[in-house]
Amino acid sequence: FTSTRVVMGLSKQLLVLVLGCSSVLGAQEEARAGINHIKEDIKEVIKEDIKEDIKDEVFTLTVDDPHVKTVVNVPFNFTVRIDNVPWNGDELEVFWESTGYRIIPRDELGQKLIFTKTGPATQMVQLEADLIGIFYLRFYTLDSNGENVYISEAPEVELLVRRKNLNESKIFTLLITGLLGIALVFMGLDLDIKIVIATVKKPIGPLIGMASQFVLMPTFAYFLGWAFLQTNFERLGLLILGCSPGGANSNFWTAMFHGDINLSCTMTFLSTVSSFAFTSLWVFFLGTPLVGKTIPIPYLQIAMSLASFTIPLIIGVAVKYKWPKKAESAKKISRPFFLCVLVILPCYASYTNVHFFYLCTWRHLFSGACLGFMGYIFGAALAALLQQGKAQIIAISLETAIQNGGISLIVLNMTFPSPYSDMGIMPVMSFFFCSTGPIMFVIYAVYCLGRKIKGFTEFKPVATEDKEGQKFEKENLTQEFLGKS
Repeated sequence: FTSTRVVMGLSKQLLVLVLGCSSVLGAQEEARAGINHIKEDIKEVIKEDIKEDIKDEVFTLTVDDPHVKTVVNVPFNFTVRIDNVPWNGDELEVFWESTGYRIIPRDELGQKLIFTKTGPATQMVQLEADLIGIFYLRFYTLDSNGENVYISEAPEVELLVRRKNLNESKIFTLLITGLLGIALVFMGLDLDIKIVIATVKKPIGPLIGMASQFVLMPTFAYFLGWAFLQTNFERLGLLILGCSPGGANSNFWTAMFHGDINLSCTMTFLSTVSSFAFTSLWVFFLGTPLVGKTIPIPYLQIAMSLASFTIPLIIGVAVKYKWPKKAESAKKISRPFFLCVLVILPCYASYTNVHFFYLCTWRHLFSGACLGFMGYIFGAALAALLQQGKAQIIAISLETAIQNGGISLIVLNMTFPSPYSDMGIMPVMSFFFCSTGPIMFVIYAVYCLGRKIKGFTEFKPVATEDKEGQKFEKENLTQEFLGKS
């Protein structure tokens, strides 16, 4: 009975404690709710004030030309007009900003326009762009808190900044063409016509390369473009690159990696001839729906590319046939010359496409790099699956991945005006920089290092047969000498 009374007493005290805690917690919750309610009231008041500020400054802003076309590094201007301004003061400040790369203002006030109540309703905006591309301008005012209040939801001005037509570009192009021609003459010194003819008679390697270039690569390029790129001219650029034949760079890299040069040159020739049909077919079925119009195929440029590739090779083969000793001596400098060409080409591409380094995004880099590495991997895998040798696998892999990018550049320039064509080559440039350009020098350095290590570690065979032969020859001579004596 006593223990029961004690338990009941403790229960009452516990109940009082629980009730007290709940009342305290309830008071805290009421206090929090009150504070939150006050915060919401303050936010509503601030919003109303901002709305009133914006409402006081509601006006219309129009541009005389919403699509401004200009040339890089050349000042340009356009006119802005404001209407229906509810003047609360004597001045109205309007600011502008560029979406993306910074556009250089050429006004004294910088990126600000000042309209006065008694002044003109129009102002001239003077700008300059030092980079080719497509940019947008937006206009805004500032509210009482210094926050941007955009006048329109969409950008008011589209800037189309195109290249200058400089003769320097043509001169550099001629120099690069001459350099490639000399390199291909050196390549012809390494060719063996008998092996080339045997390859054509039994074209297992060329057929593997053709299947990789004109079936796998266009398919990869099409799906990568749709998955990662955002504009149709960028997708078209990547697609045309995937449909292009192999380029001369693949032959140079095949020589550097000690691949089958005869097979590489044969595949480049055959793929360039076949591109008249296959490139046209892919571009017609997949490229035309992207842009809604017929895409011109540069047949003349393809034919010129074929001639500029074939003629220097024939000259090299003729020199080798006419002067074999001189050709053998000249072959010693062929690979260093190839290396110089492979260094100069990316440098030239960087010089003429500086905008790439400012405007490229992860989408461009990823799609271009994926296309190249998928070409290397699937080309090599298909060649290994069909039991080709190591030298042939190297040649087929490089020929599959390293495309003739000049064709895609020509098609884009013929299909779109600048700067749309310049934006279309962004994934093409990413392809060259991330899968066939600087990264190839890293792979080549690793390859050379591996060959050096292998040369130091492997055992050199001792020429025992020669020593035994020399010993046997000495014994015979000794016996003959003793017999005569």
